[in-house]
Amino acid sequence: MKKLASLLIITLVLSSFTGCFLKKSSNQTSKTQKIELTMYGLFDDSDIYKPLIQEYQSNHSNVTITYKQFTDPETYLDLIINELAEGEGPDIFAMHNSWIYEHYKKVAPAPASLETAQEFESTFVSAVSDDFLRVDSKGNYEIYGMPMYVDTIALYYNEDQLEDAIPSRGKPANTWSGIVEDVYKLTKADNSFERFEVAGIAMGRADNIQRATDILYTLFLQYGVEFYNDDYTSSTITASQLTDLGTGSPGEQALDLYTSFAVPSNKNYSWNSYISDSESVEKELQAFVEGKVSMIFGYSYLYETLLNLIDTTAKTGTDTIDPSAIKVVEIPQVFDPETSTEKRDVYASYFAYSASRTSENPVAAWEFIEFLSSKENQKYYFEETHKPSSRRDLLEDQMKDPTYGVFATQVGYAETIPVADAAKFEEILSEAIESVIDTIKVKSALSIAEQKINAIMPEDGLFPELFGS
Repeated sequence: MKKLASLLIITLVLSSFTGCFLKKSSNQTSKTQKIELTMYGLFDDSDIYKPLIQEYQSNHSNVTITYKQFTDPETYLDLIINELAEGEGPDIFAMHNSWIYEHYKKVAPAPASLETAQEFESTFVSAVSDDFLRVDSKGNYEIYGMPMYVDTIALYYNEDQLEDAIPSRGKPANTWSGIVEDVYKLTKADNSFERFEVAGIAMGRADNIQRATDILYTLFLQYGVEFYNDDYTSSTITASQLTDLGTGSPGEQALDLYTSFAVPSNKNYSWNSYISDSESVEKELQAFVEGKVSMIFGYSYLYETLLNLIDTTAKTGTDTIDPSAIKVVEIPQVFDPETSTEKRDVYASYFAYSASRTSENPVAAWEFIEFLSSKENQKYYFEETHKPSSRRDLLEDQMKDPTYGVFATQVGYAETIPVADAAKFEEILSEAIESVIDTIKVKSALSIAEQKINAIMPEDGLFPELFGS
């Protein structure tokens, strides 16, 4: 009996040890298995990732990583969709936060052992958790992506023109009602083809403004628009709510404010189809660097873009603004952030890295993604790209940057809006904007947009597998 008991104990111990070993090995890659990972990224040059890949490979001699850069989001997404449909494609790819809701099935969620939901939420800002931390049908949390950064739109302005027109402040107002007044003071009408010598702000249209829908998304957030009903089966952007912000539903007020800058009968009219070429890549950026518009909206990378555009424009003999006159402030709010207790809001746009469903080495892919998202690597990434970190523990230092600190500040209160199809939503809202300019009433334009959104909503609701309690 004693021998039998001893044998039983030994068997149980060995079984327990073997079980632990198997559990560990199933969630971690072998150090001897040869692994090749292909990584697709948008915009970021391979030189940015080269030292990170080399460092990782030096500590993981069995892993080889190849990075491929893409520059066109539309063709890139089509490529991803087609390759994954064929069972091929990259092991790691950059997923825009607005794509995840439509394409989450193309992602292999991170292994549970990689990081807990609590760790994820404490590491990344809330916008990231909202988009890439999901609850499955069984109530389990799953991680669908880890970003190197989170970007937001801010207000770029020509300091020389603001100092001249508004010397008491020398910079834009921090509320939309104040911006309306600023635009009135900044705008200089004339008899030119464009109708303006200087336009106060590039806002109001969708065809010749680069980030028109992102600005409108920001206004939707700030006005408290409830984009969907409770079960995400239909859009409710026309829904009326009790507010102190004026007449009309929050959605109507947001769309009315946005388009007001392009309606000739308004006091703050400052933008039309002639100031900026809708067919050009630069759109309103060209007008800004030539001093023809005082304020424009853009993400953190716009600063370098403007400096480069000034150089290329000057080489053609065209007069440009002084590069030192380009300044950036936080996005205006509906309520004065200096006196109001209301939460500030701004729309976030960013790419996160995810492991693909077709990868033969999803665990290894996620281990490298986690490595990229480390504090030291995101610190390096900010130094190289100036895009604000997605990690909470880096933002305080980044806020001190004289140019890019604005964007780091905004990350803390950034939000996103889930969409069934990012491209179609942008098309629908752009059509709503243009229809108002074509004298359709704001209420009617928004109602038509809501109908079009509902026409592309899934019958069983918006991503039921992703939204848990």
